[in-house]
Amino acid sequence: MQIQDMQTFRLQALPARTGGASNEIQLVHLTQGACLLDNGATSSEGLYFIRSAASGQGVFSRDAKGHAFTFTHDFIHYIPLVYELCLLGAAGKPVLRVENAQRGDTFELLNLIRAEWESDRPYRLDMIRDYLKILLRQIARCLPAPRTGYSADRKTGLVRQFISLLDQQFILLKKVTDYAGHLHVTANHLNTTVKELTGVTASEHIRRRILSEARMLATHKENYSMKEIAYHLGFEDKSHFSKYFKNASGKNFTNYKKELSMEA
Repeated sequence: MQIQDMQTFRLQALPARTGGASNEIQLVHLTQGACLLDNGATSSEGLYFIRSAASGQGVFSRDAKGHAFTFTHDFIHYIPLVYELCLLGAAGKPVLRVENAQRGDTFELLNLIRAEWESDRPYRLDMIRDYLKILLRQIARCLPAPRTGYSADRKTGLVRQFISLLDQQFILLKKVTDYAGHLHVTANHLNTTVKELTGVTASEHIRRRILSEARMLATHKENYSMKEIAYHLGFEDKSHFSKYFKNASGKNFTNYKKELSMEA
């Protein structure tokens, strides 16, 4: 099943080759076979978090069975826990095995995600995203605390603060310099650090957060006008918003909204 607008999420059964673009993450539910970890050890059935889908190529044995859930950053970028998990492996392991997971609840959520993907019900991508949020909270409970170290703590702390501030203030703050000022760092340092630990710059996170909110409002059942959406997102007027949207996405918002209504 294809998404007309963008390939935001996909599900494939193993043993199909895992891996993808560097801006994708994967959750792999392995039910048979083995996973080759970066230290040369192998691990069997379980749940694996791969912070860059490109790093997952060839990591599972040929007899592997299960499912690979692949998410683009456009789909999950404003779920802070995604980056919490990425930060745990930022300086080391690209493939993270989720130890001692609450197996029943975790795998049931994976089944719910799969069921939504295979359905043709309205808002299925929104449901997948909601289930994913709960699933990531379950995973986070099972993971060890981040590694310590002054340099690592400063970087991860800065990224956590940025992601949290973005989620709270994206309507008011739309420039990297705005966030850098609140976090008492330079815009260049913020961009560089965020890209190092999440794969994309702070400016790209801001752009994606605004576009994602615009998309959500464009598909809302209340059928908001462009003027209402512009106001909600903190733009001075609809022409300012229209120009921003076109520059950020390469699409005219009016036409984009029509495309979305055809998908729903």
